[in-house]
Amino acid sequence: MGEVHMLKVGIVLGTTALLALVGCGNSTGDTTATTEADGGDTSTESGEFVAVDAPGVTDTEIRVEGVTASTNPLGIPADTAGDGVNAYFEMVNSEGGVHGRDLVLSEVHDDQLANNSAVIKGIVDADSAFAVLPIATMLFTGADQLVDANVPSFGWTINPEWEGTEENPKLNLFGQAGSFLCLGCAVPAPAFTADLGSRSKIGLLSYSVPQSTQCLESWQKSIDRWGEDSGIEVVFEDASLTYGTTDLSVQVKKMADAGVDMAMTCMDNNASVTLAKEMKKQDLDAIQFLPNAYDHELMDEFGDLFEDSYVMISFAPLETPEDSKPKGLENFEEWMDKTGGEITENSMVGWLNADLFVTGLRDAGPDFSRQSVIDAINSYEDYNAEGMLPGVNWKERAHTERSQPDCNSYMIIKDGEFELVSSEGTFTCFDVEADTLEPSYQ
Repeated sequence: MGEVHMLKVGIVLGTTALLALVGCGNSTGDTTATTEADGGDTSTESGEFVAVDAPGVTDTEIRVEGVTASTNPLGIPADTAGDGVNAYFEMVNSEGGVHGRDLVLSEVHDDQLANNSAVIKGIVDADSAFAVLPIATMLFTGADQLVDANVPSFGWTINPEWEGTEENPKLNLFGQAGSFLCLGCAVPAPAFTADLGSRSKIGLLSYSVPQSTQCLESWQKSIDRWGEDSGIEVVFEDASLTYGTTDLSVQVKKMADAGVDMAMTCMDNNASVTLAKEMKKQDLDAIQFLPNAYDHELMDEFGDLFEDSYVMISFAPLETPEDSKPKGLENFEEWMDKTGGEITENSMVGWLNADLFVTGLRDAGPDFSRQSVIDAINSYEDYNAEGMLPGVNWKERAHTERSQPDCNSYMIIKDGEFELVSSEGTFTCFDVEADTLEPSYQ
């Protein structure tokens, strides 16, 4: 899987850290799933119902709870992750549920940005949910409590707490596209998009907190490692900005003097808009690399400012051509419409969280437990959410090592619309250990 989530962590956490300072499935990977979706028996091969003694499980329901930063000053629609989970559960329940039970998202707690540890402690202490999903939070300070309690937990991996180590792999924490962020690593996207857009003079901007500057470091490493052959270089860098800045005139003037033709920011979308407006004002002909801007409302309002800029995401986008649209994406669109959920990047993440949970639950068998669900998921070597992902190796890499190859969907903005840059596949992939960037496609 790609490492777009690693890039987002610098953007989202960078802004969050500054705010804190001022007080503010059906997919199976390589496994064989049961056949509830086809109308098959959901209990045992003989049809006998199996009683399960586990938190949140009754004879008729499997109950989970979620945690989102519904209240946040960044304008991120984190609460819509619950829309994605609900839509997926409605689809599965319409087909008979899992192991003779309906799936229920019983409550989504708002951690209000800064109360994640306390909210998760309440969930763990109550022990009334079989699993925790979705988790769509700016901070994930309660992660260790979920690890200690060994609760299957699924969420939006923008937080370093998702990442495991060899000594502490955190095998019960599952992000939508893997859990290892590889903060500060060289990633292909910056060098690739600059080359794709025939740009050679790069300007880097970030906030002054470590999470944001670490993102900038990653992009600098990308240009240093893979940009030289194409003549790509960083000619301007400013890592001193503060959250909420509304004046980037000095930075844009310096970028113009340096000949910048592509800007890469480790900041939020508001800052990207501010930058785009200032570049237009000063007649700086530069595009942007926007890893955090797969936002159709943003494009409806400001698309004209981002013409020919690049966006990337880690899953199949809505813009995937009909003749190659994966089953998972078709189901997502159908059931988000049926349930009236809001389609956002976060709701797509919630859907993916639910798909992975249900896939593991089915493969755990009718006599399931928290541990058997965790074990089932960690046996998958190529989980793809019915084509919505290029493949996640939960068995060997996704908790403790970076993705290999690195695969993402890359899009260019044309007339305020997202368009896939490749006609050869939904995902463009790179060998992160190679000295040159030679794309392959899925």
